[in-house]
Amino acid sequence: MRISNNMVVYNFLNSMDKSQNRMNNIQEQLSDGKLVHRPSDDPIRAYRGMRFNVDLVMNDQYQQNMRDALAWMNQTDSALSDLSDLTQRAKELVIQAISANPEIGQEALGAQVDGLINQAVHDGNTQIGDRYIFAGQQDKVQDGPFKRMTINVDGVPKEYVVYRGDLNKVSMSIQAGGHEPKRDSVNVTGEEVFGPMTMVTDSVTGQTYATASYFTDMLNMKNDLASGKADLVKLSNVGLAQIDAAHDRLLLAQSKIGARVASYQMAEGMMRATNGTITENASSNDDVNIAKATIDFKNNENVYNAALAIGSKIMPPSLVDFLK
Repeated sequence: MRISNNMVVYNFLNSMDKSQNRMNNIQEQLSDGKLVHRPSDDPIRAYRGMRFNVDLVMNDQYQQNMRDALAWMNQTDSALSDLSDLTQRAKELVIQAISANPEIGQEALGAQVDGLINQAVHDGNTQIGDRYIFAGQQDKVQDGPFKRMTINVDGVPKEYVVYRGDLNKVSMSIQAGGHEPKRDSVNVTGEEVFGPMTMVTDSVTGQTYATASYFTDMLNMKNDLASGKADLVKLSNVGLAQIDAAHDRLLLAQSKIGARVASYQMAEGMMRATNGTITENASSNDDVNIAKATIDFKNNENVYNAALAIGSKIMPPSLVDFLK
């Protein structure tokens, strides 16, 4: 086979182009530390890199949901602790009222119970950010889910604490899969905290309101004491039992929140470990071995320089060479 000068030149230039292309690829990798810059560089590695990036974004979002959920539940636990303390204080006041020789009058005790009711309403309207934690999914209701107001029942005005939230769960997903309220919910509802809801209709306006048994019982005790002629037998037999039931309900709600916090904290640790694993895998897939790439670049540079030197010998002479 005859080898012409044009074939020699063509092969030389083709080899030079490939050498320059290799050097350019390595230089591009060294410039930002990434192995793949376009899918055509390595389709399989590019796909794995995109998958790792998606996993990292999802895991970061789940971790943010986790932090939000823990903040919500810690705020709930604090409010429940305060409600538990003031309920115990209400029991002490009732016990003081039914004692043989009360140190202060029933009216004064009623005023103190009234103050506890106000504090309970305040705790029931506890917020995290701009969301009310005991309002269910109506967590941005104006002025909070609990409100003291007077309602006309059969033409007789009576004071109630009405509930304007709902009994739905607030969920913050911390893992892939279908939504499960029992697994993903971070709240306890107004009914779980303040007892069964009873509907009361205003005989004047016709509007219906929901009222929680906790506040209804406390208001009844307050009114009884404020009259100065409280039924001590009823307070002893019924009032104390209602307070104990309310306190047990608060402790149950607090135990649910505590168990959920513990499980979320455990999941948080697992998420951090998962995030580290994904990051390590992504780095192994995407990042350049700087030392190896530097050596490869230097080797290709030496090959390129040698090719230039050899090319100067095999290139055919031109008119310039004869004019020298």
